[in-house]
Amino acid sequence: MTSNIKKNRVKKFRETIPLSMAELARKAGLTPQTIAKMEKGLPTRKNSELKVAKALKRPYEEIFP
Repeated sequence: MTSNIKKNRVKKFRETIPLSMAELARKAGLTPQTIAKMEKGLPTRKNSELKVAKALKRPYEEIFP
């Protein structure tokens, strides 16, 4: 059985700053729903993931290993 859940560290880095989901979404130019999907590990577009990494000022590979 394979899983579509992707491990990432979006929530960890977001809460460290601290930012709400809505604030991160605004900074990244995305919707809060997209941020919520990322934090749950659901599939999202690579472009969206790159925007989040930039908004969090972290390398992509550090957030999405």
